[in-house]
Amino acid sequence: MAEEVSSLPVTDDLLAEIFLLLPTPADLVRASAACVSFRCLVTDRAFLRRFRSLHAAPFLGFLNYDDFHPALPPHPSAPAARAVSLAADFSYSFVPPHDYTWKVRDVRDGRVLLVRTLLDDDEESPSLVFTDLAVCDPLHRRCLELPLIPKDLAASVEHPPPRVEFQRWCEPFLVPPCQKDDAEETSFRVIWMAQCKTKLVAFLFSSTTGEWRAVASQGWADLLPGTGVSTASSKSPVFFTRQYAGGCFYWVMDWREKLLTLDTTTMEFSIADLPPGCRRPPIAIVDAGEGRPGMFSVRENVAGGTFDLYYTIRRNNKDGPQRSNNQWQMEKIIPLDSGYRYYLRSATERYLLLIRSEEESSSLQMADVECFSLDVKTLQLQSVCKLKHHIFHAHIYTNFPPSLSSHTI
Repeated sequence: MAEEVSSLPVTDDLLAEIFLLLPTPADLVRASAACVSFRCLVTDRAFLRRFRSLHAAPFLGFLNYDDFHPALPPHPSAPAARAVSLAADFSYSFVPPHDYTWKVRDVRDGRVLLVRTLLDDDEESPSLVFTDLAVCDPLHRRCLELPLIPKDLAASVEHPPPRVEFQRWCEPFLVPPCQKDDAEETSFRVIWMAQCKTKLVAFLFSSTTGEWRAVASQGWADLLPGTGVSTASSKSPVFFTRQYAGGCFYWVMDWREKLLTLDTTTMEFSIADLPPGCRRPPIAIVDAGEGRPGMFSVRENVAGGTFDLYYTIRRNNKDGPQRSNNQWQMEKIIPLDSGYRYYLRSATERYLLLIRSEEESSSLQMADVECFSLDVKTLQLQSVCKLKHHIFHAHIYTNFPPSLSSHTI
């Protein structure tokens, strides 16, 4: 007679561990639809916090000129992107009305940083230093207007230099949460950095305290020795193409193989080297793992008329000399389809946004453009959408489906 085999009951704790192993948020949503008990477990706030801490938020689309372009089929995030586009308000009608226009300045962790423009976006006005800011969550239609920077802090900023190549001398941006703030879903930070004639200045806003404070200030003379920049010049250096990876923000220095770095743990500025040959943007700095920054750049093979995507990683030899930590090593060269021109338009720690257009296109404004995302971990290109015009500035939007996203702000 066959011996009966009894099975032990599967507890909620064990189910939670199983659900945490699901590879994508879409898989978790499907699991939650199986039964009421699965749904209750998946929608538990503590479980969702654990899931979001272990899984990168999917690439859902990008914001360009205040419009949201969701990922379309066959992109793997297309179902979640459609759900977000139906639920969210990317016109920001929930932001308190004013006589001026709100413009997108940064996007991170499902939040959008808006700046209030005036005088038809005349940001070179001598009287304009720090304008009104608001941080909003388009998916859950929540908003917080930030207080103005106190006068005693603003007084440390010198008269703005001329704007160069459409790069603003004074820029606000969102900061990723500290590790200790992970449990506090509604907290966020904003940095406002100013490039002055003789120095760099940065202020930090914390939603926890509701206040601005000075966090960094460094003179060009102390920051730039050995870079070939004359601090006696009447013209300050230009830094642009802000990137973030591994706890640091990066800016490319104009026409030099240098990066300006802001460490968000120490709030200190420093200068680092770019890989050889990267003398000019666009580049994309990403998280290469193990505390190392990686860098993508699009390079044209002039002889063959083709384009490749170069991926280099900076060495992280903590036990070796400091010089070795600034050495970049080629990781991979990714060939791109021939017959097109390629451009990098945005990056996060995990994703890139590339666009391509046919080489025969004579007008950047009228050419058909196809947009692609690239997952840094898998190095897979996925078609996002097609446009009837080029884009020059974009912000990647990542988040979870509405049922799994955090109710921020």
